[in-house]
Amino acid sequence: MRRRASSLPVLLFFTLLLCGAVLPQHAAPAQNARRELRGVWLTTLLGLDWPAASLRGNVEAQKQALRDILDDLRERHYNTVFFQVRSRGNAMYRSAFEPWASEMTGVLGRDPGWDPLAFAIAECHARGLQLHAWFNVCRVWSKGDPPASDPMHVARLHPEWVQRFGDDLWIDPGIPAARSYTVQVAEDLVRSYAVDGLHFDYVRYPDRGFKDDDTYRRFGGGKGLDDWRRDNVCAFVQEAYARCTALRPSLQVGSAPIGIYQNLPTAKGWEGRNAIYQDSRRWLRDGYHDYVVPQIYWGLVRKGSKIDFEALVADWKRGASGRQVFPGIAAYKDNVQPWLADHIDAARDRGGDGVVFFRYEHVKGNALGGRFDHVAIPPAMPWRDALRPNPPMRLRGENGSLAWDAPVAASDGDVASWYAVYRRDAHGGSDAPVALLPASQLRWTLPAGISADEFTVTALDAFWNESATAGAGAAIAAADAAGSPAEEIVAAPSIPVFEPRISTPQAAGNDLVLLGYELGQPEFVRLRLMDSNGAESLVLVDGWQGTGTHVIGIERDRLPDDVRRYFFEAGDLRIIMDFTIEN
Repeated sequence: MRRRASSLPVLLFFTLLLCGAVLPQHAAPAQNARRELRGVWLTTLLGLDWPAASLRGNVEAQKQALRDILDDLRERHYNTVFFQVRSRGNAMYRSAFEPWASEMTGVLGRDPGWDPLAFAIAECHARGLQLHAWFNVCRVWSKGDPPASDPMHVARLHPEWVQRFGDDLWIDPGIPAARSYTVQVAEDLVRSYAVDGLHFDYVRYPDRGFKDDDTYRRFGGGKGLDDWRRDNVCAFVQEAYARCTALRPSLQVGSAPIGIYQNLPTAKGWEGRNAIYQDSRRWLRDGYHDYVVPQIYWGLVRKGSKIDFEALVADWKRGASGRQVFPGIAAYKDNVQPWLADHIDAARDRGGDGVVFFRYEHVKGNALGGRFDHVAIPPAMPWRDALRPNPPMRLRGENGSLAWDAPVAASDGDVASWYAVYRRDAHGGSDAPVALLPASQLRWTLPAGISADEFTVTALDAFWNESATAGAGAAIAAADAAGSPAEEIVAAPSIPVFEPRISTPQAAGNDLVLLGYELGQPEFVRLRLMDSNGAESLVLVDGWQGTGTHVIGIERDRLPDDVRRYFFEAGDLRIIMDFTIEN
């Protein structure tokens, strides 16, 4: 391994080459992970998860039922809700284009008298949950034809855009005007609502047998049918990503492709790329997707499944171009439900960045074998934003609460979107947060009998970059006699310490690469390997580390092929260094 030009000091740790070197995992194998997405699809189609048909017309009962679901998710340390807003060409929000979903009132297009999406966003954020708007793209109606409504359903307004396939109506993605309309529907949603993410489903053809001969003659342009169909779906995804993120720069965009991209030796079935023209790896590679939630709806081979869940997770992660993969788990299946904790372990062990369960009803009240026993923060998205926010200010104890002031804006203008509360350990550091709070909340009620000096707070931006801690390494100082006796101020550290330092990566024989760093005090450390496009390839460290020298041993055959730089964050220090790996 050869280092490129740099003015940074070189620290060599050859005395520690074989002493306590830590081999990084592709994912945390422990029962809890500090950084992972924990999500659930909340299905509104037919009121499967919410709202129940028995609650139609009863606004307060509908609201309370949704609160109860979100309370359960918060209690069980989820951090993301995929809330279905467009199930079949309809809307669970005030749309400028499409009719209200009949699930709210029993009648397509009837105004329910309140805004479920606005309510869901506010209630999710109040509980430390981000909300991704789950948006079905091409499948726009099921069973028969949509009734008359105001506004008119797209299948009645533009029947020339729609084809029947089985019992369902599908928008033809080969018609440019149909794609443009659907993008406009998504734009209207993103413009009007502060959703954290836009999550596409059914962004595909129904199958090879789709009747689009006339569309192909009109718009095929000499391409082969398969390539043309793939290009049509890609054109929608690319345009939606560009236009929606332009409207809301903090927006995360992803989708739920079917679970097999292309067949593997141990996982053969319906292929996303070739059977339904869903080239999701192209979306990731070309930069118009931030994540995928592949529907890997099979069990584990060791539990009798003929399709290998673990092999599919690893395959999706290899093909993600450094973007995030949250394996979708079929909690509703009999050969999956008893082993949900094992699926979480398998997803972590194979490099998944989190998990998402289909659907809420099938994980309601489930403790998941303790796998979510602690709060977790979703992983950062450095290809969108790699700049950390500034830390919260004036951390203090106040009337039985931990309180703080909002940080000043970072150099890119970002302010806090969330706060994480940590309890300090005996060394002044911490591991998992104890609470995740919205930006509007600047105080947190202390547990009974525990003082404010045992806690600290960080700020997080919309892409989950985390600040240094407020008052890191400090102690609570006695309130000034002239001040309020009810307020305690967290004092800044008065003992100087040297800045964290990191070495050049060093080869140790043919099989091992070493990377060392040194800390003068406990710090929260993130150390990531990035590819040539700046996308995250492998996370080596993500958590609190103690004072002293740390050496990480990385097996060469576990390094991604396109590693080009590392990104080191410790306290307020950030270092990006390029390097090469000799074969």
